[in-house]
Amino acid sequence: MQFSFQAWKKIENIYQAIVKMPFVKELESGSLDRQIFQQYIIQDSIYLGEFARVLAIISAKAPQPDIQLQFASSVREAIVVERSLHENFFAEFGIPAEAALVTEPSPTCLNYTNFLIATAYQHSFAVTVAAVLPCFWIYLAVGKHIYQQATTQANAYQKWIDTYIDPEFEASVNYVIQIADQEAEKASVRELELMNQVFYRASQFEWMFWDSAYQLEQWAI
Repeated sequence: MQFSFQAWKKIENIYQAIVKMPFVKELESGSLDRQIFQQYIIQDSIYLGEFARVLAIISAKAPQPDIQLQFASSVREAIVVERSLHENFFAEFGIPAEAALVTEPSPTCLNYTNFLIATAYQHSFAVTVAAVLPCFWIYLAVGKHIYQQATTQANAYQKWIDTYIDPEFEASVNYVIQIADQEAEKASVRELELMNQVFYRASQFEWMFWDSAYQLEQWAI
């Protein structure tokens, strides 16, 4: 049985909790409070910068040139395409770019990005791919879920939804799934165990990231 199938089955409860959480339900209906979305999009922009660094490390660790080039391309896409999306939302939702640049990462954002960076530096190519896979895969699944539930009513967050149901994004997600499955086939018992551990932990962080935005999470002290 493929790694990806087993790994997703283990996080099914997390995914179901994600699609039922207030942040996602209100994003789906377009009723999400602007302040919450502002919090989310600023923290997501911070996350993106660190995520791109992790993808660069994956590219450097890639066992084959074609895989290296694909992940290098993902770095560019993460920086250029998604940053453009963030900047558009900054303008649309009245977020000064200067304010976004000086905003500190929330506790959850910092914990999540530190987890990914530590995994990338400490572990193998296969384990690091497994750690970043939930970010790709869960966003695709949530985007599709929201799109399927959508009504004809205009949604202020439609651009966000469209980004994660784009066929090119789905193709990139499927590529990462394929690479994870290939690496899992030749992984040692210990490495496969680590792949499952980091996939599950990153999935937990995905729920926490959206919940932290909904709670307008700040540093308590």
